[in-house]
Amino acid sequence: MLLLAFALAAPLTTPPPSRAQGVDVYINITGGGTKKLNIAIPEFTVTTGADPAATGKLLASITGADLTFSGLFSVVAATGAIPADNAAALKQSWTDFAAAGAHAGVHGLLALRGSRIDGEMRLYDLTSPEFRLIASKKFEVPPDQSRRLAHKIADEIVLQFTGEPGIADTKIAYVAGPRGAKEILLADYDGFGVRPVTRNGSINLMPVWGPDARSLAYTSYKNGYPDLFRAFPFERRPEQTLAAFVGINSSPAFSPDGKTLAMTLSKDGNPEIYALTLATGTLRRLTRHAGIDTEPSWSPTGQQIAFISDRAGSPHVFVMDADGVSVRQLTNGGHHTQPRWSPRGDVIVFTARQGTHDLWAIGADGSNPRRLTAGPGDNQGAAWAPNGRHLVFQSNRLGAFQLYAMLADGSSEVIAVTRGSTEATSPSWSPRLP
Repeated sequence: MLLLAFALAAPLTTPPPSRAQGVDVYINITGGGTKKLNIAIPEFTVTTGADPAATGKLLASITGADLTFSGLFSVVAATGAIPADNAAALKQSWTDFAAAGAHAGVHGLLALRGSRIDGEMRLYDLTSPEFRLIASKKFEVPPDQSRRLAHKIADEIVLQFTGEPGIADTKIAYVAGPRGAKEILLADYDGFGVRPVTRNGSINLMPVWGPDARSLAYTSYKNGYPDLFRAFPFERRPEQTLAAFVGINSSPAFSPDGKTLAMTLSKDGNPEIYALTLATGTLRRLTRHAGIDTEPSWSPTGQQIAFISDRAGSPHVFVMDADGVSVRQLTNGGHHTQPRWSPRGDVIVFTARQGTHDLWAIGADGSNPRRLTAGPGDNQGAAWAPNGRHLVFQSNRLGAFQLYAMLADGSSEVIAVTRGSTEATSPSWSPRLP
């Protein structure tokens, strides 16, 4: 359901505070329905500096793509920028966009300086006769992060209409490379800005973000064995060795508070789930069973852990309390792996093998199992966006495995995140960046 109610008068050229007081502009992001808000995004206006790279046009396009991906907006684009601080021109533009069906309009302003880019987003209500100004916010980024400026603007627009920031200013970590040579890479949520995290020429697997978006835990064979490490991709800080026991050290999963890392170790013979307190190095064994227990995933409260066990025959999803007690089976039948607990806490997504692999979801209480994908090819290894509304996953629907994203209910068009001949697998979606 889409609700619009505007109750603030403001002149067209005078920005209010970043969160406009007295305005009730709300898109219901938890209810059903497919209504979207039509939003106009003309080219951004360059107020300072030359723009030979057409940055104003590019950033408007990126912002529009971010809002379209959110599933909440239908973007009305246009060529040409609105002049800065020209009330008559602004009013005429919004009049034209409103006539075309737009509910809201974005006026982006850019100052292109040698050392930085200053951006400003002004958001207008086009359903009111005065085209009231809903909100305005300024941003500053280095000159080589112009795409991030667009992502920040899109996230602010989502915040204004939903009360929750968007997810455009996030990263996806993933594994890329042929068999026997797997490195971990980072990219923006839309696949742009790819850069390496590891460069050791070995096999690096299973990246997972810490809750502060500063570090990644992963398994690497760089020392000849599957050991667990922690990298800090945004800092000049050496990586840490987290676990290097004899046998398997794999499937890392940070607790929501970042203080504990759950993992799979076979140091005592059988693959079991352990919890490592990062500050002290204290290790606790959580499972004790003759079956294989692996792939832990924390609930957002930190009070429960979902995991995979074959203790009932074939692999299924189980849930236990964070101290390893109260183990209960969540799924039945089939072959189930890769559980991932939603940031909202209500759903666990997993991979089911029935000939091919597809994504399924089930309520955290075991209710309402449902299929999210039905081919083509194999669809597996999902990771949640921090808003709990989107998933990224790997699929070989076009041949080699690549990353794709969709709404978590499986209702939206699947969008390619990575492209090319090099395989991309094992995605992990970062929290919102600081």
